[in-house]
Amino acid sequence: MLIDCHSHIHVDAFDSDRKEVIKRAQAAGVEKIINVGFDVEGNFKAIALANEYDFIYATMGIHPHAASEWNEEVGEKIIETCKCEPKVVALGEMGLDYYKNFQPRELQLSVLRAQLAIAQKLELPVIIHCRDAFNDLFEMLPHFQLKNVLLHCFTGTLEEARVGWSRGYYMAFTGIITYPSAGSLREVFRGCPINLMVAETDCPYLPPIPNRGKRNEPAFLRDTVSYMMSLRKDVDSSILSANSIKLFSL
Repeated sequence: MLIDCHSHIHVDAFDSDRKEVIKRAQAAGVEKIINVGFDVEGNFKAIALANEYDFIYATMGIHPHAASEWNEEVGEKIIETCKCEPKVVALGEMGLDYYKNFQPRELQLSVLRAQLAIAQKLELPVIIHCRDAFNDLFEMLPHFQLKNVLLHCFTGTLEEARVGWSRGYYMAFTGIITYPSAGSLREVFRGCPINLMVAETDCPYLPPIPNRGKRNEPAFLRDTVSYMMSLRKDVDSSILSANSIKLFSL
């Protein structure tokens, strides 16, 4: 059993063959998909897709690159929708991105803070995007009582990872772990507590080897998980799936 903890199969990149992509995922052993919203329009596309398939779930969030979309009305709509849509299992993707800095840092911080408050109110897990911003992220998170925290597509340092693990944060690994240049990420993976690791595609981005250069899709999760298992003999797909089920209360 495989669970893709982070995909974006509602986006335009899949408009021509979405049904076939979903069929390939099932054929590859992917039994559950968390389809992640990251902007206002995409949140509702993610929910619509989840409502078409029993094994697909949705999330709602505003990515730091889309922070300018945030306002009080957006927040109220998220609260209202989460209360009436049982397929919404988490809030996110939200977070901070100081690598690309597409939005002012103060705006990113404000929007993240607002979403964490909603997650606390609704008692939902959060999916966090963080690039070059762990100091600010780790300072902010303890101010909220959060059900579960997932550090999505982790690419931070081992020291940053250890802070997350000490707080019980889950950590998601993508196809990046298969890349020759990702030696530091493999070191993080080898040190990750087995009860805190999950796997994801982040499709259509970050396809694992041997599919690098292609559009990523949930079926390719099998390659990432196989590689993870080759790095640690105590890791198998059932453990990763059990962690995902616990994380999202599936």
